[in-house]
Amino acid sequence: MVTGSTRGAPVHPTAWAGIVVATVAGVLGLYGSMYAEKQIAGSPLLEARGASGGAPRPESLPARKLAEGEKAVFGDSLDGALVRETQRSKVANYTLQIVAFVLPFVLGLGAALLGGSAMSAVERAGGTYAGNALAVFAMLIGGLAAVTAACMMVSLYVWPRVPSLYTT
Repeated sequence: MVTGSTRGAPVHPTAWAGIVVATVAGVLGLYGSMYAEKQIAGSPLLEARGASGGAPRPESLPARKLAEGEKAVFGDSLDGALVRETQRSKVANYTLQIVAFVLPFVLGLGAALLGGSAMSAVERAGGTYAGNALAVFAMLIGGLAAVTAACMMVSLYVWPRVPSLYTT
C-alpha cells in the first residue's frame, strides 16, 4: 500500500458525515445525561425535588434575563412548560425520552461505525483523501455519546426493576 502526505487533499465525505453525526449524538447525549430529567414528568430527578419542582431563582443578570425571556414565551420556565406538556401527553413524554436517551445511543453507534469506515477509506485511498483526524474524533465522540446514553437508559429503565437484594 502506498501512503503519502495528505496535506491539501480533500477530506473524505464519510469522515465529514461521521463527525457531523457524532456532534449531534454528543450534544443529544449531554442533554439527555445532564438536563432532560428536569423536563420529563415522573422522572426520578423531579420526584427527588419534591413538591417545589423548581430550581431557585437565578442570581446572575444573564440567567435572570433568560428566565424572563422563557416566561414571556412559554408562560413559565422552559423546564416547567415541558414538565406540564409531558404530564399532559404520553406522546410528548415518550418523544422527549427517545430524543434524550435512545437517539444519542443510535447516532453514537452510527458515528463510531462511520468513523471506522472513513478511516478505512482514507487509508485505502493512499493519500488521495484526508480525514483521519475527523474519523478518529467521530469514533471517540460517537462512542462516548453511545456509552453515556446507554448508562442513562440502564439507570432509568433497568435499575428500578432490579430486585432490592442487589440495590441495597
